[in-house]
Amino acid sequence: MRATAAAILFAILLAFIAALCFYAFQKLFISFDAVITGIAAAAFLGAFFAFLFVRIGDFLRAYYDRSEKGYSTLVKLEFRLNSLLGRLDDNVYLIETFEKIYSQYEKQQGTHNIFLWANRLQPVGQLDDLIPGLTNIDFLNDLFRFDVHLRKLNESMETVNGAYVESKDALLRKDIDPNNYMTNVNFIRGTLLDIRKFLDGSISECMDTLAAVRVLTKNRPLISALMRKLPGYKYGPKFVSERDSEKSKLKEEMKSIKKTGQERINKILQKTNGG
Repeated sequence: MRATAAAILFAILLAFIAALCFYAFQKLFISFDAVITGIAAAAFLGAFFAFLFVRIGDFLRAYYDRSEKGYSTLVKLEFRLNSLLGRLDDNVYLIETFEKIYSQYEKQQGTHNIFLWANRLQPVGQLDDLIPGLTNIDFLNDLFRFDVHLRKLNESMETVNGAYVESKDALLRKDIDPNNYMTNVNFIRGTLLDIRKFLDGSISECMDTLAAVRVLTKNRPLISALMRKLPGYKYGPKFVSERDSEKSKLKEEMKSIKKTGQERINKILQKTNGG
């Protein structure tokens, strides 16, 4: 809306300047013959309005290209955020698994069992490459802050992964005894519980961002809105029945292929057995 209003004001301003220039032109050449003045004025106005329309066309083209790019970025971002939610949830599950194994180990203290964890927290994707394509300044700033939080989360998970692998490898090499190893594990466990809180916060922030994307994608550029009306963009009223019909045909084709293959195998076996 702001860009549209700016375009209208820009056109009005140029029209006012054109009228002013035309008035000044008439005053300057008032002593000339009327025919000559009219021809000169027509030439001037023709050139001026040609320039005006070219500039307005450039402005509208730039506005359209930017709008299309912004909408395309929002669509990509929605896909990225859905994947991000899954990865964040996976890491929550890994920490819950760590806690489950640790609880079982605590119940068996006094035995010769050693606590070992085979998993690693997985890094989550970031969103910084999509930020320049956005057009809404408020949303851009929110997404930038969220991306910074994701970067810090990745750094924390990488640190705790490295700390545990180093302790486990030292235990397997017998560079440290089990008691020192478990001291490190307890410290790592506390760090994982802190990371779990940040994961929960990131999931909430990701859901807020995804909801914002869905709101913003409702404001589609004109061409994108028209494309949604074209046939084939969505399932038609006959799609379900046609799909079921194709499924039935596909099953029949699979049966036919299976039957033909079996007959071919039987012929080969008959020849092999001398039949």
